[in-house]
Amino acid sequence: MKADETPFYFTRVECPVCRTVNEFETIKMGAYTESGRDTDFRPLQREWRNPRYNNTNPLLYFMATCSSCFYTREFNRKFREWKSDTAFRTHRQTVVRQHHLAQLADENSAAKLLGAALWPASYPLRTAINKLLLGILDEEQLDGASHFDIARWYLRSAWLFREMNGGTETHSSPWTLLRQQITQRLHSVRTEAESATAQIAEVKGMLDCHPESVVATPNDNDGPPLCGQSVQTLAGYADALIAETDNLLQLLSQDQGATETTEGGNDAERYGDYPSYTSFLREIKMHWDGIPTDEMEALGKSLEHYRKAYREGRDIPPGNAQIQLAYMIGELSRRTARYTDARQFFDLAIRTGREWMHKLKNDPTKTALARHIVDLAIDQVHAMRDAELIG
Repeated sequence: MKADETPFYFTRVECPVCRTVNEFETIKMGAYTESGRDTDFRPLQREWRNPRYNNTNPLLYFMATCSSCFYTREFNRKFREWKSDTAFRTHRQTVVRQHHLAQLADENSAAKLLGAALWPASYPLRTAINKLLLGILDEEQLDGASHFDIARWYLRSAWLFREMNGGTETHSSPWTLLRQQITQRLHSVRTEAESATAQIAEVKGMLDCHPESVVATPNDNDGPPLCGQSVQTLAGYADALIAETDNLLQLLSQDQGATETTEGGNDAERYGDYPSYTSFLREIKMHWDGIPTDEMEALGKSLEHYRKAYREGRDIPPGNAQIQLAYMIGELSRRTARYTDARQFFDLAIRTGREWMHKLKNDPTKTALARHIVDLAIDQVHAMRDAELIG
């Protein structure tokens, strides 16, 4: 393709749930190149042939979401050609449709809330996360769900959270990773404190405006006084709580600069009708606990499903795929501070990788990936040992 032409073309696909024919943007072959990988294989460098797209993350187009019913699937050949897949149409399509439409019937469902918040022009990274979560939600509803696919999609959502927070590479030091984990947790505490302050202020306003509706009289048949307390006592509690959360926010404010994102400033920015994107995700988490609200939670979810895929052994052919899966469980365990598990699975990746390389010692092409993974695993074991995180 020419350097100044559009990197996309449109692909028409009929939704297997609602029959809407969508036109999805498809990235042309060779439209961009990636170089360098973080230790969880996130690309570190990306360059589009057309420079005007250099700030575009291809993961925005990784999942395809129906514009009508929000059914979402990884935008690969298998999905594009689902109408030719007899097994899918015979055994899965009806179940997929039933489960998805049942979700949409609830106005407060995760599917409804995520689907209504796809704003690629204004929030491309957040929209890409929402689409990945919609795909995960649809897959999780099915019997025999692919834990391997779910793990891959959670991992990509973690990459997007990382890009929003500056895209820091975490290869250099376990202590760097630990500091990042602490920073993210403090950011979550600050978000919760901001939300609590707003809710307490609402309660205080209700007490100030409608004191007669809060305290029961002897002839009141609606029940006892709220919390058994007077309006003055409750108002005092509210004032004290507001003061305490304000103090907490002041203590945490020095951390605010570390949480700025590349998509319109820090998480204090409004997201639709929500105070922030984190608030939006926390609202959905009340309806579906599969929602991650930051990179660490997404990595934890990915690890959970990679481990389930490892136990099942389904979708994991022997050789490079098994070696890479063992490494990924080790790496995600390391990133989420499960260092004993990390050492166990790094050792497994090293052992099985060396066995595979010995078995195919006359075919270096087939063993190149295994060799790379073994080297990565050895590096990570040494780094953890140097930091005294393992024995």
